[in-house]
Amino acid sequence: MYPLAVAKNLSALLLLFAALLCAPVGLSVSQNNMSALVAYATSALITTILAVVLGFISRNAKPRIHRKDALITVAMMWLMMGVLGGLPFVIEGSISDPAAALFEAVSGFTTTGATVVSDVDGLSDPTNLWRCLMHWIGGMGIVVLFVAVFPQIGVSAKQLFKNEAAGPIVDGFKPRIKETAFSLWIVYTILTVLCAVSFFAAGMNSYDAVCHAMSTLGTGGFSTRGASTGFYQSPLIDWITCFFMFVAALNFGLFYDVARGRWRSLFQDKETRFYLMINLLVVMVVMWCILPLHNDNGIESLRYALFQTLAVTTTTGFMTEDFDKYPDIARYILFMCMFMGGCAGSTAGGLKAIRILAILKLIFRELALVIQPRQVIPVRIGQSTFPPKVLHAILTFSVAFFFLWAFASAILVAMGMDFISAMSATIACLASIGPGLNKVGPTQNFMIVPAAGKVLLSFCMIAGRLEIFALFAVFHPQCWRKG
Repeated sequence: MYPLAVAKNLSALLLLFAALLCAPVGLSVSQNNMSALVAYATSALITTILAVVLGFISRNAKPRIHRKDALITVAMMWLMMGVLGGLPFVIEGSISDPAAALFEAVSGFTTTGATVVSDVDGLSDPTNLWRCLMHWIGGMGIVVLFVAVFPQIGVSAKQLFKNEAAGPIVDGFKPRIKETAFSLWIVYTILTVLCAVSFFAAGMNSYDAVCHAMSTLGTGGFSTRGASTGFYQSPLIDWITCFFMFVAALNFGLFYDVARGRWRSLFQDKETRFYLMINLLVVMVVMWCILPLHNDNGIESLRYALFQTLAVTTTTGFMTEDFDKYPDIARYILFMCMFMGGCAGSTAGGLKAIRILAILKLIFRELALVIQPRQVIPVRIGQSTFPPKVLHAILTFSVAFFFLWAFASAILVAMGMDFISAMSATIACLASIGPGLNKVGPTQNFMIVPAAGKVLLSFCMIAGRLEIFALFAVFHPQCWRKG
């Protein structure tokens, strides 16, 4: 480990973070909102001072870093974003409890969308803008943005990008990491603008359209309205949201291919096909279950089933109605979908569809080997063959994911939460879903979780966003040894 190199990169990242705080500062000025202005300007100043101090300390260090330094840089930046991102809430008084403010900020940057706020409509416009902006930045990742903006980091970009990007594979990405990061942000921005324009055309005001577009493409779920997108009672807005939620859960590398004229990549991708098939099956089952709740109106049932399904499988977490009141079979299916999440290389959380598909293929291969042990059956997805090393990594990650879910759930139960609320709260945070079931359901919030539980769930959110090992590796003694 080379502390000065880590400090130098953290300094640049914090300067970028301080620049992001200028958005709510600007809105506060335009609205003459002094309390919000003080909160966000103070937070920006504190962040800038911290960045300058780190920059001064590491002024003679080379920005290039090795793998251990990249792990520490990414993990520390996510922890600092939680603290600094929650600071304006405490200063403004919108969320006075520090543990709750930390939880809200981490939920924002990890695009989880779980909230401790009971009166979203009562929050100031700068605060709601900041909540949605956190989703948008966290969706693609501030470290990926950093890689795109700062070309001088050189070789270290590969390590930073690898620790930030989600999923076991990222097909369609360019070989040069900086160009990849820049291309991803271009695609991401264009899709966000299209989403915002669509929302505005469908009847949202410009402020709501921008905020909801950032939450949608970031697959976060924070809204400017307490009733989420259900506030608008607009079928058109629901359909638009469904479309862009699904788009945001796909591999962004495929959209880069589409932009270069290779349209077939989007339709030939096996993970996309599998993800689409799972969603269609779940939508049909949920639709059948909720038909009686909508007076056997097929179109209405389809709209609500599609929206609730995509809100879960894309890990966006928006809400048009309380799915916790659905029949048990529908609730169970949606709960199980929380584990899968979206596709690799997307802004969505969860295990990722590619891992689920690989595990299913591995199961079928083992069944075939039971019958004919001498067969050599590679695990293929499309034209790609998964080498044993990748399959081992997929299985190891999946086991670690379920172990962390079970462990954190047990701790929450020990803190006094009922097991349904505890298990759903944990998976909702670990897989970046947002709402869970029971006391943390779609119409509830996470304020009922004890302070220590909020800190634990914040840790789960960061672990899920960094895919567990990139965070847990920081706690290994070898990560802190020099050299």
